[in-house]
Amino acid sequence: MLSPSEFIVGKVGIAKPLSLILPTSKYEETLLVGQLNDVPTAVFLSGQHKSMFFEAESNESWGGLIIPSVRIEIDEASFVEEYSSEAPMLSVTRTYTKLVVAAQAERPFGRQIQITLHEGLVSSGEAKAKFANWQIVLGEGQDKRVLWTAT
Repeated sequence: MLSPSEFIVGKVGIAKPLSLILPTSKYEETLLVGQLNDVPTAVFLSGQHKSMFFEAESNESWGGLIIPSVRIEIDEASFVEEYSSEAPMLSVTRTYTKLVVAAQAERPFGRQIQITLHEGLVSSGEAKAKFANWQIVLGEGQDKRVLWTAT
């Protein structure tokens, strides 16, 4: 359950990075807003466009319940081999000072792009860690609610 102060209803164009957008109709999909080159960028977490992304700024095509300031939690047991050439789509990677999610460009088809979810983290240097399982949560402690899970 969400309290009324935890969300707004609107189009993805008004959502800030680290906002989760839940559908309010059968024509919408679950989206997570991150950023690419300092531009808010939405990644599809569900539906036929799952793992694809688009520039969110000023976008009026997609919308729903916008839940700002969500948190990302990693399942540390879902580590993906560090030396694999590419992370599975929608996996997250902790690299340098960022946490990124692997998304798919529409054109050229299949090209993988890293969408930034967090930046300004303590540097991990050259080491990287990829994880297949993660979740989006709201709140902390006893008030924590899981809103979406990648498995």
